[in-house]
Amino acid sequence: MKQLMKKPWFLGIIMTLLMIVTLLSNLWLLTQRLVDPYNSNIWFYAYRINNFEIENIFAFAFMIFFYASIVPIIGSIISTFRNGSTGFWFGIVLSVIFQITLIVFHSVFSALSLFQLILVGINLFLTFMILILVVFRKRHIEDREDKEESVTETNLKATRIPFAVLITVVLSLVVFLSTFVVPLYSMTTTSTYSAILANVLFSGEENFEIIVFFIVYFGLFLIALLYFANVISMYFYDKESFIEHSRAIITYIFTTTLLFFVSGMTFKVYYNMNGREATTLAFIPIVLMIFILFIFSVYMGKFHELMERKLVKSPMKFPRIEPLIYVYLSAGLTVLLLFLNIIKITVIAGTYSTHVYLSGLEILQDYASLDPAYRYIAFALVVMLIVSGLSLVIATSSYLGKYKNFGNIVKVATSANTSFIFMISVAGYYFQIGQQINQAMIVNILAFYGFSLPSSIADYSIIIRSDAIYALIASSILVSIMFLRKSFDREELLRLDMLSAPQIEAPEKDEEDEKEDTKEVTTSNQIDDDTYFNFDPCPGFTELDELRDTYIKDVEERKEYLTEENTLHDLIHFIVEYARNSRLHLSYTEADIATFVAGLGSSKLSILQGMSGTGKTSLPKIFSEAILGNCEIIEVESSWKDKNELLGYYNEFSMKYTPKKFTLALYKAALNPEIFTFVLLDEMNLSRIEYYFSDFLSLMENEPHDRKLKLINLKLSRKVEGEEVAYSALSSGHTLNVPPNVWFIGTANRDESTFVISDKVYDRATTMNFTKRAPKVRDYKDPISKEFYTYEHIENMLDKARREGSFDAENNEIIKQVEVLLAPYNISFGNRILKQIEEFVNIYKACFADKDVESEAVEKILLSKVVTKLEVKTIDDPEALEMAFEKLNLHQCVQFIRSLDNE
Repeated sequence: MKQLMKKPWFLGIIMTLLMIVTLLSNLWLLTQRLVDPYNSNIWFYAYRINNFEIENIFAFAFMIFFYASIVPIIGSIISTFRNGSTGFWFGIVLSVIFQITLIVFHSVFSALSLFQLILVGINLFLTFMILILVVFRKRHIEDREDKEESVTETNLKATRIPFAVLITVVLSLVVFLSTFVVPLYSMTTTSTYSAILANVLFSGEENFEIIVFFIVYFGLFLIALLYFANVISMYFYDKESFIEHSRAIITYIFTTTLLFFVSGMTFKVYYNMNGREATTLAFIPIVLMIFILFIFSVYMGKFHELMERKLVKSPMKFPRIEPLIYVYLSAGLTVLLLFLNIIKITVIAGTYSTHVYLSGLEILQDYASLDPAYRYIAFALVVMLIVSGLSLVIATSSYLGKYKNFGNIVKVATSANTSFIFMISVAGYYFQIGQQINQAMIVNILAFYGFSLPSSIADYSIIIRSDAIYALIASSILVSIMFLRKSFDREELLRLDMLSAPQIEAPEKDEEDEKEDTKEVTTSNQIDDDTYFNFDPCPGFTELDELRDTYIKDVEERKEYLTEENTLHDLIHFIVEYARNSRLHLSYTEADIATFVAGLGSSKLSILQGMSGTGKTSLPKIFSEAILGNCEIIEVESSWKDKNELLGYYNEFSMKYTPKKFTLALYKAALNPEIFTFVLLDEMNLSRIEYYFSDFLSLMENEPHDRKLKLINLKLSRKVEGEEVAYSALSSGHTLNVPPNVWFIGTANRDESTFVISDKVYDRATTMNFTKRAPKVRDYKDPISKEFYTYEHIENMLDKARREGSFDAENNEIIKQVEVLLAPYNISFGNRILKQIEEFVNIYKACFADKDVESEAVEKILLSKVVTKLEVKTIDDPEALEMAFEKLNLHQCVQFIRSLDNE
């Protein structure tokens, strides 16, 4: 049987049979006689449509719906053999509309009998069962297709999921609006429904209750509308966030319509208890909202599956339908209490006996006239039905939406139903135990149902029993089976086995799939024993760990080009010649390369800024290529908001951490400590640097051994054959030490599409300006051989230049006078910048062993670190400032000030 339930054709046959049963049930309902004053059935009134009375129009619509529902049965047969679902969906929609219309018809005319209402409930139950089976069948069809062909990443933009979610959210807002036009309650003595919230605006409603409800619901609607206005903006640039936030709107509106329904029922009960008959239509919005919630859950399920495939390249394990069946069965047992005799009163006097049986339905119908103790039972029954229905809706939507806490929801739902059954059973036995105390109450009950007893009932014996115990026994058996099966615990057992620390909330992912994300291994979608012994929470790190032997071999090959005796001057000359004679024929002067190298020696972050096409990105690329280093390029996106855009994210559902390319570059550098490495942030000011890089700015000021980057609050480790295997470059399973062989290079364009770089960033970085196009190279030669400069060799050369340099920035007269010139503009520099200036000049001088370039170096670093801050200042007398800089022979600074004046 279990295997048959996985066959799409078998499920199709079951759903077709259920649709036929629903059709026959509808036919039976339409042929049943209506209650007084209507003297015939719905068919009779349908054929009297010429009278144009409202009940005839309703009846004719029912007849049309009935005949139309035959078409989906034919379509379902076709869908069964074509593995489609169109016929089933069409049948579900028609059935739901048909049943809701019947409920509205009864609410307006009170024409349906109790048996007909029961048939309506059965038909809705069958329809929801068909809905569950449709989704279950479609999942198995998709699983089969996934096994036959490889699964590729699906772009969320290419699916209809975001648009479908948008439609459901809009429909939910329409349902919310319906609470203003659907009567909250109405007195049956009046001919019109006056308790309508919208009457406050259009009819000058004077009912204080309705005015209060209008104010409350209008405020709630404004909140929903404002939140929707915020969420709808995400639809155009971040569809993933839009879908996630849409769930909050759906939940919010579902809660408000539920509150509307409960309020309507409360008013109805209140007025009935006070002798005034009242009715309510407040159930209409909640019924519509349940239907919308199920549709939304189906698309949320598709969304969750799509996100899971993006993470693990494998179909997500679909929640088992077995736990949901338990919820439906337990809900069915609670409904059964309406038909069981909760109170059975038997009066025996000699050979004479009489019986009064009070079922749940009779108690609900007659609660206003019964003793207060029975009203408590009626109240418990109402609460039971509401909670049971609510748990059924939540469990069904959780199953359709593939939520990870589905198992817990099943436990809570079945436990709630069992608790209410227990309460009703105890209440029934209360009357049995206390019958001697409550004889007067029993006499009143008998009198209410037409049995008159003398004032003294000494000659009578009264026996009170309850059939609610049968529902309690059945519910206890069901709960026992459910917990023995543990069908909802299997995924949770895997989580408990894998996790040893509290889970954290997963940061939001980017809207678009990044091509640079690491390839993750395919995991099985079956929870079996192998999963417990082999689990990899970060396949990206594992892939790099498995390349360690390759990296060692690669380093050995690079060492064939090793050079250790060269100086900074030799390095500068070599880079210029290599770039000139490379395939790109790049034109860089020795001053350009010396400026770049001096910047590397004075800060771990260098910013290359200027107009596009001037060689900003090419410089670090050709530099690393020439010395056989590594250059990892990270394309910055305008949507980046925090460090997680660089580091990656943890998915609670799959229990996997997906590192971004930036993190993988650092991890790779940690595995290759001998190789000089650039991490190049291309167009780094497309987003605000302080949003995503601020933590690194502070981190790089620490000592090299203390530059620790905590990726996640969980401990990550692989399980191989049950044994824990640590990731090579992580400490404590969650922290990555930023390798000392890494330099961060950022390229920045300066146009209207980018953000201004703040002083916080400039103060911690060295800047190199590209203000003009490099001249074309004409006298190039054949490409020259690369030379391998290890990280240690380059660091030793830079350290030697810093230690042996004679430049003293603090006592340099030019620096002092520039500081005086800029003081009126509130431009100064602290010890950090002073230290960078000193290191820059010393390294720059070491790049030109046979030249005196101190003044040139001082001007370059002053211009990039200090003088450029004049861009955001107002200069009252630019000519005087130009002359002052001219006297100091700082000609480049003069040109910069003139350019500001021209602008």
